[in-house]
Amino acid sequence: MNPAYTLAMLDRADLRPYLNDEQFEFRRSVQRVLAKHASPEYIGMCDEEKRFPKELIDVGVEQGWFALTLPEAYGGIGDYMDMTAFLEVAAYYSVALSRFWNANINMVGGAVSRFASEEIKKEVLPALAEGRGWLAFALSENGSGSDAASLTTRGVADGDDFIIDGTKMWITGAMQAKYILTAVRTDREATKHNGISLFLVPTDAPGLEIRPIDLLGGSAIRTCEVNYVGVRVPRRLMVGELHMGWKRLTAVLAKERVALSAMCAGAAQAAVDLARWYALDRKQFGQPVFDFQAVSHMLVDMQTQVDAARMMSYRAAKLLVDGQPCDAESSQAKYFASDVYVKVATDGLQIMGANGYAMEYPMQRHYRESKLFQIFGGTNQIQRNIIARSLKA
Repeated sequence: MNPAYTLAMLDRADLRPYLNDEQFEFRRSVQRVLAKHASPEYIGMCDEEKRFPKELIDVGVEQGWFALTLPEAYGGIGDYMDMTAFLEVAAYYSVALSRFWNANINMVGGAVSRFASEEIKKEVLPALAEGRGWLAFALSENGSGSDAASLTTRGVADGDDFIIDGTKMWITGAMQAKYILTAVRTDREATKHNGISLFLVPTDAPGLEIRPIDLLGGSAIRTCEVNYVGVRVPRRLMVGELHMGWKRLTAVLAKERVALSAMCAGAAQAAVDLARWYALDRKQFGQPVFDFQAVSHMLVDMQTQVDAARMMSYRAAKLLVDGQPCDAESSQAKYFASDVYVKVATDGLQIMGANGYAMEYPMQRHYRESKLFQIFGGTNQIQRNIIARSLKA
């Protein structure tokens, strides 16, 4: 069972300061397509079988969703407000779709759009928009999670190439990627935030090995360990300047946090709607369980928290669109929305009781997938550190 967004939810009056009529219609079009192609049965099957949702991704390509926010010169359309409107509705139906979009378009597509050479842009971006060349992003390592700048994967110059050695962890979508944007240390003598460079590593390069990692949730888009053993990469595939990779990465992180907050708001709304539907349908002691105050008040709190998360997401997106600094606001939106998603998934499961725990219903998937958002994209503790620094300014 997957309650579809109602028209009132899609046309929320409180989003009028952020979205124009065309963007509201875009939200409706995304909902219509996903209501047809992202059935609960299909989404559940992909999750349980750890199966890449190729059919759904292909639909997204056909709809032009993977061109969102890319430069128009390379086939791109829309801005970050379109992105936010899309991701909220997309995650309502499929967290896997929204995560795959984020890894490809936000993280790697965004970095390539801003910092890569014209040669790389012409090769990579049109293919990305058309679904002909997927991308993945490799930053984290076992010894450098929240302290990502302490990475140890090395890139050593060798003529017109660099030789890369090391291991990256928790890489989303690596199994589908044609290139993996990889952060490597190219100056071992520099301080940890310096001496890092970014390379687009072809996944068919000799010495590259990709192994999926079994996780508690989010298995439709596999998260992988990627090993680099003497992988030779041409210097021309460097994105940005030599040794300046960390500075370039930080420029795209606020955009990712906005995206993650929108995804959490949409997925959390799906969890609330599922719990509300169940509470209205399930009868105990001769009445719907919704009529018990303890349940209805839980649902009120859940909806209020999701509404607040949505507003924080759109506020941060508006700052992003306007070119305003939004490090603190995007971190607020990310940590608050992901905490809300965990909270409503937990409370929704409680409302549904044993049925919420059963694989038959999507609530168990929300319960498993929600936790991921408190960890990746910068843990919520790191987001609080970013906000704390802004309070000292």
